[in-house]
Amino acid sequence: MSKYWLLGVLLAGCLVGCTTTEPKPTTAEAVVVEPELSAQEKRNRHIQQLLFAAERALARDRLLKPGYDNAYDRYASVLIMDPDNAEAVLGLQAIVLRYLDMARNAAQRSYFDDAQMYLNRASQIMPDDTAVQTLVAQQRESLAKPEPRPEAENAYILDRALLNSRSDEVKQQLAELAQSARANNHMVLIVAATDAQGRWLYQTMRKAVPGYLLRGDIQVGSPARIELLPPL
Repeated sequence: MSKYWLLGVLLAGCLVGCTTTEPKPTTAEAVVVEPELSAQEKRNRHIQQLLFAAERALARDRLLKPGYDNAYDRYASVLIMDPDNAEAVLGLQAIVLRYLDMARNAAQRSYFDDAQMYLNRASQIMPDDTAVQTLVAQQRESLAKPEPRPEAENAYILDRALLNSRSDEVKQQLAELAQSARANNHMVLIVAATDAQGRWLYQTMRKAVPGYLLRGDIQVGSPARIELLPPL
């Protein structure tokens, strides 16, 4: 037997022993296939997404603006797909009420142009709704004819000329009223022609009673006066 023959046998055995095969997978991977949604299911899902986004915009006072993220557009989109959607109708009504509230607040601060702007926006939300348009018209009329606030029993009228000049006499009167409020634990209601005038009145009174928390409120109205109210 030739030594070359023996060497060939050994090499062949080595090659056979060194050959490897990839392991076969023991388990097959499962493929999950979600069922295809029907057109109605897709529509309902889209409506819910719009309602959620509309509520979020409403909570942030994004009522008509900005154009890419406001409550009105989303509620209106829902009503195009589902004209009887109660949530969308309630959402539009909520926008109207919010604008009416903003108009009242603006009018109380004598920002009448802003108040009219808010009322105009409120009327645009549901133009065919008689109840909504009636509410807007009533509030618009109340802005045109503001009702004077009734004076309290302890009301101290401020002289207009002295107040406008911020004279020492009116400062002395305010100091005495502030000290009386502190002595009797009264709350103070300041009625002034403008917000700026009301803030000046309050600051002047507060300086007269250092270290004391002068509790009260400021309202725009006429005549300018200080009302001392008993604590609640």
